[in-house]
Amino acid sequence: MDRFFLSDVHLYPEPEFHPGRERFISFLGYLHDSFNPGELWILGDLFDFWFEYRSVIPSGYERCISSIRILTDRGWVIHFIPGNHDFWIGRHFIEATGAIIHSNDYLIMELDGKKVLLSHGDGLGSGDIGYKLMKPVLRSAISRFLFSLLHPDLGTFFARHFSDTSKRILRRDLDRVPPGMQNWVNGKFDEGVDIIITGHTHLDTVIRRNGSIYVSLGDWLTRFTYFHIKDGTDEPELLEYPCNSPECRELLKER
Repeated sequence: MDRFFLSDVHLYPEPEFHPGRERFISFLGYLHDSFNPGELWILGDLFDFWFEYRSVIPSGYERCISSIRILTDRGWVIHFIPGNHDFWIGRHFIEATGAIIHSNDYLIMELDGKKVLLSHGDGLGSGDIGYKLMKPVLRSAISRFLFSLLHPDLGTFFARHFSDTSKRILRRDLDRVPPGMQNWVNGKFDEGVDIIITGHTHLDTVIRRNGSIYVSLGDWLTRFTYFHIKDGTDEPELLEYPCNSPECRELLKER
């Protein structure tokens, strides 16, 4: 079976321009057309912001959701681990896409005889104390209820204002894994984990240590990378997806 892993697409609602939207939708079509049904793991921050009111879901993501649904209808299994931008993902998204949601900070399972750990990556390792203190507050039931009292347009405005992802990501270009995260990864290796895959940092890199592999997935704002594991293959790959669709090439040329 083929398994694909990606994270940090940070989709904005259409028609707002997004540098990776067309490439991401093209990639979903590439999976559909080029592979037998397998698994696609989205390790968080598919959306720059997502909140589901009881009878309202965010608009502007219809093409993305439809493309995911086409994969599940064909037999693909879509797994989603929420990130720090879309941790309020819920029932409407599940029903629209057929995806399976994993709400754990990280998930450990066995794939092809190897112990694999998957996580979005936020709050792991040392450092970022402020976020770690706020994380349980932001994800609490009371916070969700209070946010639901805001009008959807107002709530989305505030969330997008505080996110400001595009400017923040373009300012930050990591050339190595943060020390706190690397120490956490090394500790999991010592516990017997063979492969660790995370997102969150937007850094695309593969680090090998004594037969173990750590994969930082990159993003779909500047790097357009994904990780591919095929059963029975000893050498998984971190790859950049090319901009193959005419719409994607035209959009990027205009920008």
